[in-house]
Amino acid sequence: MFIEELKNIAAQIDTVIREDAFPATIEPAFLRDAVRDYPCRGGKRLRPAIVLWSCGLLGGKPESATHAAAAAEIFHNWTLVHDDIIDNDDFRRGQPTTHAALRQFSCDTYKLDGNAAAKFGADFAILTGDLQQAWANSMLLRSVEAGVSAELTLKLALRMQDFVNRELISGEALDVEFPLIGPEKLSTEQVNRMLYLKTGVLLQFCAETGAMIALGSADREQPAIKALGEYASDAGIAFQYRDDWLGLYGDQEKFGKPIGSDLAEAKPTLMLIKALEALSPQGKSELLSLLGRDSYSGQAIDRARFLIRDSGAEDFVLRESESRIRNAHAKLMTLPENPYRKLLEELLAYLIGRTV
Repeated sequence: MFIEELKNIAAQIDTVIREDAFPATIEPAFLRDAVRDYPCRGGKRLRPAIVLWSCGLLGGKPESATHAAAAAEIFHNWTLVHDDIIDNDDFRRGQPTTHAALRQFSCDTYKLDGNAAAKFGADFAILTGDLQQAWANSMLLRSVEAGVSAELTLKLALRMQDFVNRELISGEALDVEFPLIGPEKLSTEQVNRMLYLKTGVLLQFCAETGAMIALGSADREQPAIKALGEYASDAGIAFQYRDDWLGLYGDQEKFGKPIGSDLAEAKPTLMLIKALEALSPQGKSELLSLLGRDSYSGQAIDRARFLIRDSGAEDFVLRESESRIRNAHAKLMTLPENPYRKLLEELLAYLIGRTV
């Protein structure tokens, strides 16, 4: 049922996004196409699902939350566009990233090359993300068309700005800063805070938004709204733990991005921090020597995997992920028992077991 319902939501959100008129007058045409690209690529649509299922769980009509669900997806996509620029990634899920596609467009259309083409790609990708953020705001405000009160809609829009925007971008900023500080100087608490801001905040907003639309209230202290928000934030951190694990131990073909990219960026994941804490001086020195390389052989990846696994850090992170999932499940069990709660339960199982 979970997979089928997720497919149904993906199809529904795909239609809402594809048919929305917001991008229609964007100029030039190639920028309009770029704005539509990520949101229209499809995908699992987990964030819209959380909005709609949270609404249904508390007795609301999920269709009344459709615009809010689509807004959350579009918002997520602008952060990916900018994140890909920062990370200098050329592929996302096997397809060119926005700045890479625009860079190639400039080569083909304007005969640019080298730095000029790269600057064109980055400049227009930044504008793409800016427009997608505006699109997300526009989509959320259209919730009034689905019967959400104007007062609640405005409060949700304010929440997107003074909570999600501020906190999520702060999380991204910390993620960029942390490699400069170095994994040896960072604590578990600092990393968990960054993960909550970067990933948990948007999922928390999704769950709270669905709950608020169902109850017609923006009071985040209402027990049901609070429980769903905490459920989603814990799920978000568990999701990120799993993502970091897949970044080293996953299957590259399934995962969709290079295995070992976190090592190349010297990204201070929780696994890396715990490994450096536990390894002998010799092992620690060897693991540090494997960070920040331009390229990695299979042998180097295998050695990093061995060191992290042997230190107990891999097991620690997997157990922490499971603990977060248990906490999320406990929050969920305080809420009404119905098919939507079952779907949100199955979402937790999906997050802990995913390979992509």
